[in-house]
Amino acid sequence: MKATKLFLFLLSIGLLFNSCKKDDAQPVQIANVLTGGDFETSPYSTWRTDVNKNNTTRPTSYTVDYSTEAASSPTHSIKVSCNAAPSDSTYQLFQQVFYTSSTPIPTGAKLTLKAKIKTVNMQGEGISMAMGGNKGVNDNYASAFFTESRGKVSITGTNDFKEYTITFDSFPANTYSFYVLFFFLPKTTGTAYYDDVSLSVN
Repeated sequence: MKATKLFLFLLSIGLLFNSCKKDDAQPVQIANVLTGGDFETSPYSTWRTDVNKNNTTRPTSYTVDYSTEAASSPTHSIKVSCNAAPSDSTYQLFQQVFYTSSTPIPTGAKLTLKAKIKTVNMQGEGISMAMGGNKGVNDNYASAFFTESRGKVSITGTNDFKEYTITFDSFPANTYSFYVLFFFLPKTTGTAYYDDVSLSVN
């Protein structure tokens, strides 16, 4: 009788241990961290637009529109245009920012950023899609990681909507904030449409 009880006790411990191992092994997966990446809701309040390093005497101007002219799905996209780019340093960005306190990402997780982009008469360096992160105040908000499509794939010329993808293989520990963004690079003219943007975690 004692042997039977001991056997059942050891069996239950073994089953519990195996159950815990299975739970621990389950990776965290998030299909899409971003909000409003399909751009079907106006205004696109979760996204920010900005122009950096503009020249005061020969400024470069950009227009950013919530557009129905072209879309990957179903009807809307973000249209960014530049007719003349006299400044060598000015660029436009379109981004979404997150804080790990409210949007936690597991250390070591793989990030995959995807977007569908249409280009019309784009000349110059074109568009670069990117993602990155920063450390906290104790590290003076230093960069934790950064990767972009520039130098790896050309997003320029005239092309219908194509899906572009970049990845980052291991989300760093002690990341305070992270972001995705699209650069309308310096000395670039033409029009770009952004649609169906997603950031997955696995």
